[in-house]
Amino acid sequence: MLEIAQLKQVSYFSALPNTSTALKTLANRSTIEYFEAEQLLFLEGDSCRGLYYLEAGQVRLFKSGPDGREQVVQILKAGATFNETAVLDGGCLPTSAEAVEASEVWILPVQPFLTLLEAESGVARAVLYNFAREMRQLTELVADISLKHVTARVARILLEQVEQDSILGVGISNAVTAQLTQQQLAAMAGTVREMVGRALRTLQKAGAIEARRGHIIIKDIKLLQKVTS
Repeated sequence: MLEIAQLKQVSYFSALPNTSTALKTLANRSTIEYFEAEQLLFLEGDSCRGLYYLEAGQVRLFKSGPDGREQVVQILKAGATFNETAVLDGGCLPTSAEAVEASEVWILPVQPFLTLLEAESGVARAVLYNFAREMRQLTELVADISLKHVTARVARILLEQVEQDSILGVGISNAVTAQLTQQQLAAMAGTVREMVGRALRTLQKAGAIEARRGHIIIKDIKLLQKVTS
């Protein structure tokens, strides 16, 4: 069970009045779960328990192939929601999820969430906007893996990390990306760590970034954008 004030931390609900009956019902039926680093939240194909909200930590969404290879779809930070697809279409979960670090996750059950969407048109519009934005990102990911070289794919991932921080209101400047390991970058770019290292060196030599231990500074964001085109 969550308090109304807690649930209003989720961007979808921030503008709703505390008197909203649907919001109260959703808060009463929501739960909080904790996950250690490298612990699975769920597996691709599992039944959908509800909309997930990442209160603290980091979570990666990924798909696995028959040969064990993985493609990271997203690495999520605190403030992100996920599982909208399965909530909206009633199907199984399209990805697996694993905690990158110790994480706190809120689970908002399907039916009370859908009831809230029907009752509050503003929430429905916000969900649709977010869903469309993620669909656009996935379309670009498919195009990148199919058509673009590794350096362009890495550049796109770095730019997306900066954009995500801005959307979530983390407050970091457009100069610094999130902390991603080269292995994580490789999984997101659909390549191997060695190729990512080469791509980062290329971007640094061109003056687009400066790679440091634990983070990457974007020195020329316009140049980085040009590399992705």
